[in-house]
Amino acid sequence: MTTIDKEYSIVPLHKRPDLISDCCTLLNSEWPRSETARLKYLNVSCDEFPTCLILINKEDRVLGHCKISLIPRLRHSCLIQSVIIDYQYRSQGFGSKLLHGAEEYVARKGIKNVYLITKGQEDFYLKNGYKTCDPFKASGINDVVYSNAAFTKAKLKEKSTQCCGPPPPPMPNFQMPKFYDLGVITHRTHMVKKLTSL
Repeated sequence: MTTIDKEYSIVPLHKRPDLISDCCTLLNSEWPRSETARLKYLNVSCDEFPTCLILINKEDRVLGHCKISLIPRLRHSCLIQSVIIDYQYRSQGFGSKLLHGAEEYVARKGIKNVYLITKGQEDFYLKNGYKTCDPFKASGINDVVYSNAAFTKAKLKEKSTQCCGPPPPPMPNFQMPKFYDLGVITHRTHMVKKLTSL
């Protein structure tokens, strides 16, 4: 448990199972999913990793959440995801408090690099010391983080030669409607912060 001040603290969710339902509600307010799927996502929290951290006030109200998972093929590295602050408490510095608390938590466990993927919140993370980095594959967390474009290209070529059978027929001439901008919809920014001793 990390006490930010007398009013707020950051605790691993598995230490406060009575707050799992509240945390589920908070996450579903931003990214709706079935309660079953959400509970499965939250119930993996443990003392090692993955760990869900929650920001609570002295009345035990869940104000924020983030999930931290190891990136096994990168030593001393983790991925932080699902960072959220309750709508009523945004723009008051709670996001930065949660992020700094998460960084302290992982630093105590020997983590030196914190990675994340964001869409639209780049300014917030830049303000908190994160820098953009080369894209990395984070699905399943067990996948390697690609460190440079040449390695990524080689891995993609390797995967493309692993399929069997003839290539698919060419796609018919189809034009995307102008309002459908794939760059806006799919663009995600990959970021990293190297932790110094806290």
